[in-house]
Amino acid sequence: MAAPASDDYSARYLEQTLARMAEAESPDPALLARLWFHLRPHTHQPLEAARDKLAELTALLDRNPLYVAVLRDHLAALFADKKSTRLLTEAGLLPDTSFTAELRRRIAYKLLPPERDPGRLRDWLDALITPHDRLWVESLSRDVWIGLCDRLQLRELFRRGTPGVLTDAINSLAHRIAAGGLNTELLRIDPALEAYDSPFLALHHEVNAWLRGEAEDTRQIDVLLEQCAEALDRVRRHSAEIGTSVELTLQSARLAQQMERLRTLVALTDPATESPHALLTGLFVELIEASGERDGVTALLRDTVGRLARQITQFAGQAGEHYVAENWTALLKMFGAAAGGGAIIAGMALLKIRIVALHLAPLQEALLVSLNYALGFVLIYLLHFTVATKQPAMTASLFAHTLVEVRGQTAQQKALDTFAGKVWLAQSAAILGNMLLAFATAALIATALAFGGHSTVGPDKAAHLLVELDPFGSAALFYAAVAGVGLFLSGIVSGYYDNQCVYHAIPERLQRLTLPQRMLGVSRWNAVVEYLRPRWGGIAGNLFFGFYLGLASAFGTLAGLPLDIRHIAFSSANLGYAWQTFDWHLAPSLALTAIAGVVLIGLVNLTVSFSLAFYLALRATRSSRRESGHLLLRGLYAILTAPFRWTGWRENTERN
Repeated sequence: MAAPASDDYSARYLEQTLARMAEAESPDPALLARLWFHLRPHTHQPLEAARDKLAELTALLDRNPLYVAVLRDHLAALFADKKSTRLLTEAGLLPDTSFTAELRRRIAYKLLPPERDPGRLRDWLDALITPHDRLWVESLSRDVWIGLCDRLQLRELFRRGTPGVLTDAINSLAHRIAAGGLNTELLRIDPALEAYDSPFLALHHEVNAWLRGEAEDTRQIDVLLEQCAEALDRVRRHSAEIGTSVELTLQSARLAQQMERLRTLVALTDPATESPHALLTGLFVELIEASGERDGVTALLRDTVGRLARQITQFAGQAGEHYVAENWTALLKMFGAAAGGGAIIAGMALLKIRIVALHLAPLQEALLVSLNYALGFVLIYLLHFTVATKQPAMTASLFAHTLVEVRGQTAQQKALDTFAGKVWLAQSAAILGNMLLAFATAALIATALAFGGHSTVGPDKAAHLLVELDPFGSAALFYAAVAGVGLFLSGIVSGYYDNQCVYHAIPERLQRLTLPQRMLGVSRWNAVVEYLRPRWGGIAGNLFFGFYLGLASAFGTLAGLPLDIRHIAFSSANLGYAWQTFDWHLAPSLALTAIAGVVLIGLVNLTVSFSLAFYLALRATRSSRRESGHLLLRGLYAILTAPFRWTGWRENTERN
């Protein structure tokens, strides 16, 4: 006799479980867990198998009304017997604790898992749901779940069968929203919340009146929810001007989530709500997604730091506006600024060579090299010169914010092509400025020292510098990628400190310091503070990048790891010093290899820094991982093919 198909097994097991529910003297949560287990596709099955299994369950319910009744009874008993308020008020929402306290708690629970209470529905569900469950539940059409809800009449079950569950959750959420709306951070950003009647407090009073039966419908609750949403939007707009913090970001996001959950629960309780099972299905999927992520560190960082990144990348994007060439004048200005930066970098490269030649202790050498880089980059920044490879981390944020504002495939592609052309030419001009002047300045310094009877580097060191530029015979390209990560991080640091400067009113607080006022005078000290006001983030980012470059190699040496950095401008300067040491006599193959190495190092610097910054900026605009990855590939392709669209950009600049 042939063995039955796997689908036959699924239907048989589902029916056996429903039959056991019918035979049970009282509802048993273990039978619901068994039913869920049989609905779950096996790991070797495609996600589509869940649709077939759910269709089998629906067919069984249609054929036997008794199964509908016993399944309803088991679900009602589950909510009635287990404490379910925390599931409805906390699952899928950001926690009420501070970010640092919640992060500390989750890390501790990763090391030592907490004790779960099986009497709480949230704990019971966390134990039942696996990461694989979230995948197949999300893969099913909402209509499938809505159809199951229709057959079981779940809305009526929760509204009448377990009325205390929803009302307790609604009351709890109203209290939390009222308390959150009086948060000191929110009141500091928007004093109007304290000066006038708070919509968050009014919402709490209205919800209580509705629960007591003093209000005929939920229309006033909907109005107050809209007013609360407007207040949060006002806070977000103000924070875009005066900065934000992790705690403020967490608080505003938590309030928005709690308000949306309250809206859903009120609608499920209100008999006048249309399509309640669509709302119930959305809530069910949200709770399933949240189960298992309760103590997830990654989930907390994604929900919180990702929101903070939106504000930080906005500051970076504003800086990026300075790095896009709109016309020939801007292009020449970009080249001149990069040329100035290249000349200074040549001096930094020589100073780094001389520091290494002193053979100091590793920590002393790392500190001096880092200071050389950091102070040099700050000098370049304060003199309004540029380091070409730092620009993509800034322009990527502007690129992403421009792109997500455009709707439609054709319009997006046009925006990509236009912006990519401007970025490509601007970066080409900046790279050429850095490369040519770094090489030329290094050559002039080396030649001048040679005329005076001194050498910049010895033959052995010069040969070593050339080997370091070999893109295929050394790890130069990997080290260039390491530098690209630092370029990306320096842009984040710049945006972060720009945000901190505004949010914490650093210039205004510095102006109140009495000691520098007595030393310099009030007017001079205020002038210094005003000079630093728009440069706070830029200085911090350049200091970070300098120490990153200086310490990366030292860390690799101390840890025994193959870790170093390669940067296009420093590589150009090193090529100049090495070439002059050999009296400009290099084998053509060696010279071409070194030049190719410099170019490829620059390409890797730019690609890595731009890709990371562009992807972060896209994620910060609430784009999904898949959409962000797709747009990243399109953006890189648009930039790499920009030279072939030269004519269009030329016509555009001529019009400008």
